[in-house]
Amino acid sequence: PWAEASTLGINKSRRTQLEQLLPDSAVAGAVTLLSRRRGAELPAARWVRGPFGNSSRSVGYSCTIAGPDGNPALQASVMLALPTTMESTVVACADVLIASPAAWAAALGHKRDTQLGLDEVQAVLLGTWETAAELLPDVVGDPAGQSWAAPPTTELRMTCEQPADNGVLPTLDTLVDLTSLGTNDGGARSRMAVTITSEPAMGRPERQRLLREALVYMAGEFGYVDAELDLL
Repeated sequence: PWAEASTLGINKSRRTQLEQLLPDSAVAGAVTLLSRRRGAELPAARWVRGPFGNSSRSVGYSCTIAGPDGNPALQASVMLALPTTMESTVVACADVLIASPAAWAAALGHKRDTQLGLDEVQAVLLGTWETAAELLPDVVGDPAGQSWAAPPTTELRMTCEQPADNGVLPTLDTLVDLTSLGTNDGGARSRMAVTITSEPAMGRPERQRLLREALVYMAGEFGYVDAELDLL
């Protein structure tokens, strides 16, 4: 919610700078780490424009890691949009998607397990949050020079987006090992999210601390009432 966002724009030089930085960004590192921990080197190095719209007031880029058959296995996406008639705030997003566990397993070789550990989820959320909060806003200038029109918010979320063969969304615990959170008194979930109100820019240790606290709060809100910081 920048007070003077209507006067901002995205020029060619800043767009070019973003394109050069994305392969070394925090979100790219998080995607690369997922495969490296499973014994494969599948870097998130090639970023292309799309699938989100690009204009003088928006940017959108994605990186796809394909399986041996060419189908997407892992995808990372980023976007930033300045205010429009439909949205009054600056919106920055970074996303990591396991497009196909089977395609990812084939790309990894040796039939590696593709279920994510909670530590890996934390690494992905940290990388996406840092990218959305620190890297993307630079494309429109100096974020520190902007004044707030309202408290800034960040949403962190884990979600199953692709239905199984029976048309039903899988539950998160089939894709992410949530056992360290304890039992769930609220039933199986396909989505969990938490909203944080804070300055987007901060040091990494502070972001890690806030992330862990937010995840414990989120877990409790969604039925994992035994979740504590030392379990993450």
